[in-house]
Amino acid sequence: MTSRASIHAHRNLSGSGSPTANLLSQSDIQGTRSVYYREEENNSSDDENEVLESDETPDQEELPTTDTDEDDSLQPRRPLSATTPNRSVTAPPRAESQLPLAKSANVQPSKSQFKLIPYAIIIILPLFACSRLLKSEPQVKRCAFEELRQRPPLQSEDVWKALSINIELLLNKKIKSPNVYLFLHSNQSSEYPIQKLINDIARETSKCFDGQRPIEMSLKDFETQNGDDYGYPIEQYKKKLREGNVFLIVNLNDIPPNSARALHTICDTYSPIAPDVVIFMTLRTHLANTVGSPAQMAYKTLQELWKQVPDNELDALITRVIDQVLLLQS
Repeated sequence: MTSRASIHAHRNLSGSGSPTANLLSQSDIQGTRSVYYREEENNSSDDENEVLESDETPDQEELPTTDTDEDDSLQPRRPLSATTPNRSVTAPPRAESQLPLAKSANVQPSKSQFKLIPYAIIIILPLFACSRLLKSEPQVKRCAFEELRQRPPLQSEDVWKALSINIELLLNKKIKSPNVYLFLHSNQSSEYPIQKLINDIARETSKCFDGQRPIEMSLKDFETQNGDDYGYPIEQYKKKLREGNVFLIVNLNDIPPNSARALHTICDTYSPIAPDVVIFMTLRTHLANTVGSPAQMAYKTLQELWKQVPDNELDALITRVIDQVLLLQS
């Protein structure tokens, strides 16, 4: 008996010449190829997305063509715009972080300059004030007696130094006490040249102050109706202060002893009636230069002249009068 093959047995259709078999075989091949193309397309899309994400430039490069273009009729490709979303063009993160720094760098110098303005004002204002003070500071006043130094009778350089230094201190407000000078000269000297020199010194000193003539206190200013009252010379002195700063008092040899007591107040250098005053007095002495210093000679001479003054007043009175003694040569 001849055996038949089972109807469920596998048939090799590839070698069959049947049209139906050939059609099925082509359909399987196309299906397999379609699946392969889909996987290839998906892989290509993923690669393109990775390339676009890693690229730092906003420009999109064209994707290379593949073999899948041959089968567009079998499996249409997605458009590129559908698979790759549009990305907004932004600056790199590093550039964004540098923008505030750049702005702050531009603003910071101006802030620091504003902070320096108060310091500049603090430095400039004192300099400006000092320059104004230097400009407004008055010139130093001089009183050198240049012409009188050369006029006879010639005197010691110590005399002119004592006059100019102390008078200039008073002129320039360096001291606030009167300058009291006692010109001492010998009885044997000629009266006229010495007295003329003293008058010229007083006149030159007055020019150094205000240009007015020196104020003279004569013997009449020291005479009173009551011999014991020495307040009158003081009142006369106060009245004459309105006329100027330089006083020329009459020769002390001619003033009565009781009236001379007023000189204790007039010649006060500690609590003066007027601080910016120069007082010139003259005294003749019979003592020789060998007795001692000019101050000692004047002290002994005044003790003899004013011996009627009480002892408790005489020493203080003489001390005020001989504050600065200048010995003149005839």
